[in-house]
Amino acid sequence: MKSILRTIFSPLLTRLGIIKADSQRLSSIPVAQRLKVAGAACIALFVVTLSSQHLADPASTVVLLASMGASAVLLFGLPSSPLAKPWSFAAGHLISAAIGLLCSHLFTDMAVMAAVTIALVLFAMYLFECMHPPGGATALVPVIASSEQLLGYEFLFLPVALNVMVMLMMALLLNRLLQPRQQRNFDPVHLHKDVSPMKRVGLQPEDLLHALNHYQTVVDVSETDLEQIYQQAQLHAYQRQLGAILCRDIMSQDLICVRADTPLATAWRLLQKHKIRTLPVVTDNRQLIGMLSVTDFLKDISVPHYWGLLRHMINLSLHSSAKRQWRKHHRRQVADIMRSAVTAIRDDEHIIELIPKLSEQGLHQVPVLDANQQLVGMVTQSDLIAALYANSRQGQAVA
Repeated sequence: MKSILRTIFSPLLTRLGIIKADSQRLSSIPVAQRLKVAGAACIALFVVTLSSQHLADPASTVVLLASMGASAVLLFGLPSSPLAKPWSFAAGHLISAAIGLLCSHLFTDMAVMAAVTIALVLFAMYLFECMHPPGGATALVPVIASSEQLLGYEFLFLPVALNVMVMLMMALLLNRLLQPRQQRNFDPVHLHKDVSPMKRVGLQPEDLLHALNHYQTVVDVSETDLEQIYQQAQLHAYQRQLGAILCRDIMSQDLICVRADTPLATAWRLLQKHKIRTLPVVTDNRQLIGMLSVTDFLKDISVPHYWGLLRHMINLSLHSSAKRQWRKHHRRQVADIMRSAVTAIRDDEHIIELIPKLSEQGLHQVPVLDANQQLVGMVTQSDLIAALYANSRQGQAVA
């Protein structure tokens, strides 16, 4: 019975947009992010309304534009949309308000006034590259008000310009606080300007931008967002092709670990003896609290070049204070220089999740944790390459 009802109603619900079969589901956005967006819109509208009440003329018939509510949905709910860019928002409202005010003085018939206003607003938005749908509602405010009285040109300043200016400042401030930082154009680890490994093959940003600019209608997605969507789709496709290979299947489990109170001299001997570059720092119950690498031993030595390093070592051996410095360093422990901010992965995650971590973040190995957040293994770049190679060879053999 359920299958019959699903067969009957699913196409109808999909066509109505209740069931989203071919578009983004808003329920996929984390609840915390939804609450942040709602809170930001609440704060912004409160400040816009409060400022308008204090600065606008008490005798004014319009203090707050209803279209600010629609703009808040775009500015905070869809902050990366081309429709929510500062120019689109500001020019979309101001130009539309000017057109609506002008038409309210030129025409007397309400139907003609409204139709011509919206036609001119749409054309102006195309012309000035400022498509912002709520601007159409702003343009109709003087048109609707004209049935009782014509609004003066001060309407463009109070409330339109005031509402727009305050809302724009609040959006720029709150979105900067709420949205994740954009990736920089250079490698933050090695400081070069090459594109990341994941972006060196396949579609390039200029290809996506070319496609957007040659599309016949306005697309509510930016080139940056489209690029990220494409990368996520690529990773999903790779995951489907690779099958169910999890991190626990390829990780190393026999790990050399240290504790936070391990002497640095002991940690250094372990690195040299086992010919490894990194040591996980764990508690007695295998909780990961940090990582210690060869680089961490040298990060406190501030020298501009190799000769400065040699001079630093010579000074240590010649100065009378060398013995005191030796005793000071001899007492240092792993906790003094380890990195506490660690990127880890769960053992039940697909190996495809390792690709952006190892290729984009400059990592050479990623610790693997179980459901209890205990360290159970380590995956290196070599482990991932070997797994991908073995899987491709297996696929060729089957074919």
